[in-house]
Amino acid sequence: MKINAVTHGALRILMICGDGKAVTLPEIASRLGMPEARVTRSCAALARAGLLVGRRGRGGGYRLGQPAAQISVLSVIDLFEPEDDMRVCGRGDARACQNCPFGGACAEAYRAMREELAAISVADILIDHARPQAAQSA
Repeated sequence: MKINAVTHGALRILMICGDGKAVTLPEIASRLGMPEARVTRSCAALARAGLLVGRRGRGGGYRLGQPAAQISVLSVIDLFEPEDDMRVCGRGDARACQNCPFGGACAEAYRAMREELAAISVADILIDHARPQAAQSA
């Protein structure tokens, strides 16, 4: 499984917003080196899913919409990625795939990967970077 750039960016946005302090859209874009347009789209999708909460105006920005420990990496992947059934042979014949030992092994590997990603939370992968302002005052 290869995670696309939008999913990777969304995970990184959540990793930055996990410290409880509001993070502005321009700050997210700058810290991640992502275009603001992509950050805007990703934040909107994350907010629709309840994973981010945005507030406008002074003191505004984005915060996690749920505790970081309750947001699984898999839930973010499922939000942005198409279903990947790991059919490596590309055959369209479902009966042939059901009886194929290799197909069964791939299905088991896919199940194990999803189980592992479901066990990893955003809290487990938070970015421990100092904010630019904190780094300057240190």
